[in-house]
Amino acid sequence: MLGERLAAALGAARDGAAGIESFAHLLGSRRVGPRGVALALPEVCEGCVALVAALDSLSAAVRDGFVETDTAAAADAAAADAACALLGHAGVEVARLTEELSRAASGASPARGAGRGRGDRGGADRGIDARQRLALEASVRRTARELSGALRLSELVIATLELRPTPLDLIDVLRNWSASPAEGRPVVGISIAASDGRANEVEGDVRAVSGLMELAVGMVSAAGVASPHLTVSRLSDGRSMVRIAERGPREGAPAVALDVTLRDGGERAAAVARVVARRARIELVEGTGGRVVTMTF
Repeated sequence: MLGERLAAALGAARDGAAGIESFAHLLGSRRVGPRGVALALPEVCEGCVALVAALDSLSAAVRDGFVETDTAAAADAAAADAACALLGHAGVEVARLTEELSRAASGASPARGAGRGRGDRGGADRGIDARQRLALEASVRRTARELSGALRLSELVIATLELRPTPLDLIDVLRNWSASPAEGRPVVGISIAASDGRANEVEGDVRAVSGLMELAVGMVSAAGVASPHLTVSRLSDGRSMVRIAERGPREGAPAVALDVTLRDGGERAAAVARVVARRARIELVEGTGGRVVTMTF
């Protein structure tokens, strides 16, 4: 199991992220008036400050976790670096939001921060106007998305500290993906074809396998593949290979078609995918231009 320190730091970061999500929903609720938003701002600011500290603590715990876990060999610095880079990015984003919320709480906009008279009673008495509220909501939702993505990717790396291989069916893993749209996330259609039912059967950690599949779909989508096609096949040496790319004109009809939420893509996701694949002993190969990704189990 994860060490108590790492588990506690991860829990604190999750709680802080949930607080930002909740504030985003409050800002979007028309049942909450301007004064109610202004009254909530100081507490949210405090939560953001605590979250920055929690992310720093989590980053330190992650580094120590890889040192303590990888006792048979040198600590995996690349894995720790990948997770800590994500957490560092999230910390910068939360710090930016903290400053913006602090300005809103004091009743000052970025352009009017100085020159308030002593008779000004503060944001909690005046509330915030509609334009400021909309801008604040957009900023909070941006941070919530960035934080959610960074935590999800870092948790995927952290999961490799305690891999638990079990028999898996790749098609079942794919079917378990969420098809419900997430706010701010595009939904893409993927098709899946399996030439041999036995090729679906692999041994692996479900978190690593599922996470890698999602990241690979995001990687090829970011490279311009609009409707990724997954082909599952059995190699001559008995291993299973998943190829994710555009569907070729001669490829057979898909056995399964799914709509999935595209949550991660680009170089950040690719860097995490490489680390997770290496630690999970899954061979991951990226084709030219990133439009093809293969994984061999």
